[in-house]
Amino acid sequence: MTLGGCYRTEADLRHAGFKRLGRNVKVHERASVYGIENISLGDNVRIDDFSIIIATGECVLGNHVSIPNFCFLGATFGLELEDFVTLAPGVKIFTSSDDYSGEHLCGPTVPSEFTGGRKGRVVLCRHTLVGAGSVILPGCTLGEGVSVGALSLVKTDLDPWGIYAGMPVRRLRERKRDLLQLESRLHSLSLR
Repeated sequence: MTLGGCYRTEADLRHAGFKRLGRNVKVHERASVYGIENISLGDNVRIDDFSIIIATGECVLGNHVSIPNFCFLGATFGLELEDFVTLAPGVKIFTSSDDYSGEHLCGPTVPSEFTGGRKGRVVLCRHTLVGAGSVILPGCTLGEGVSVGALSLVKTDLDPWGIYAGMPVRRLRERKRDLLQLESRLHSLSLR
């Protein structure tokens, strides 16, 4: 029987070598984090078990960011999750991909001058929510307040405050902005 394991202590996290480490950060002992020196973590960040972060490039997680179970964040060409970004279990974010055409070699062991594929920074702006099992491909920016439904494929930039779903995603409708008032209330509580 497994009772959930535990999160690393604050002392462990301070000594791990993060580029920046905010307050109230929780990293599960069964999360795999590579390239710690390239990772900046804001306040109230949580990274749960069986998630993988590979940061050979810059990786910035803002305040109140949640990386739940079985997520993959590949930050070779830069990745930023701004404040209040929430991922559901199993989300995969890639900043590079292989070339499947046969024109280039593939794989992480091949020098970059022989590989092709898509490469580019990924940014999830404030209040973005990404549903379970969704995939975000290199070079995409998801505007503020974007909501992506489960099992979706994001191949292009998404305009702010939209609800998107599908493979590839399409905009379904406008997303409500009530959460901005809740954010204000949260900030006023933390100032007390």
